[in-house]
Amino acid sequence: MGAAVIERVVEVPFETGEVLEVLIGRHPGVAIELPFSAVSGRHARFFRRENGYCVEDLDSANGTFLGQRRLLPRAPEPVATGDRFVVADVELVFEGEIAATASGSAAAGTATLARRLVHDLFAGVAPAACAHLVVEGPPSPGRELALPMSGRMVRLGRGEDCDFVLADDDISREHAAFERSADGIVVRDLESKNGIEVQGQRISGPTKLCDGNLVRLGKTQLRVVDPEDRYLRRLRLSEAISQTGKERPEPEPAAANPGPVASPFESRLPDFAITVAVVALFLVVGFVFALAFAP
Repeated sequence: MGAAVIERVVEVPFETGEVLEVLIGRHPGVAIELPFSAVSGRHARFFRRENGYCVEDLDSANGTFLGQRRLLPRAPEPVATGDRFVVADVELVFEGEIAATASGSAAAGTATLARRLVHDLFAGVAPAACAHLVVEGPPSPGRELALPMSGRMVRLGRGEDCDFVLADDDISREHAAFERSADGIVVRDLESKNGIEVQGQRISGPTKLCDGNLVRLGKTQLRVVDPEDRYLRRLRLSEAISQTGKERPEPEPAAANPGPVASPFESRLPDFAITVAVVALFLVVGFVFALAFAP
């Protein structure tokens, strides 16, 4: 496809002597959450037996494949070092066991894996369709500030050297900093005189933001537009509906109350066409999955 390959690494710790089992699927409760519509909620499991490792399909809709062969549901198959198995459209490669010290600091926890994969998906869309801030109400209604993918902090204030200058006498020269990363959007107070409110509550330290959050600086109110957060939460909601048969809203994160935010590509969010390759390294103290794919 010509796209650059992106890698993600995640470690799933376990204690020596315990039965090793890792569930793979779209459900937020599984160990390896893959936020792709083709993956079932509880799609497959990878586990250790006395004589080696096995993969088992858990009655998934789109199947689990070992090489070119689709596995029978609930029928474990042995996996050897170098074997590839496919979960829907996600490819995993078993690379065997390595020492615990080889995991390195690059491994990401499973709590943020799904969000980081969604972040990678959005890396290929137009900048206008990515996360940004919108000014609501005076003094500058309708102005927008795109948040860059790089993780660079974007400064807001009255000072002309800020990235986003706001003509509001109640705002300090350097009032706030917003930073976007694979884990989401964070706002920080730059020791401003009048502080920052998120969803009506004054913050005292770095605060993670959700899609639709309202942030107030002085008289200026900003709305957070984060399609990545919206994509993941809606995918999880759809999974909750499929599991229970009725709509069960997710608990909202602290200080989150997202409103109805329109997006020019909202209807396409669940339909990203991607190829995913997952390299699996198994540790004495945990799983490490290195994910590489072209969005």
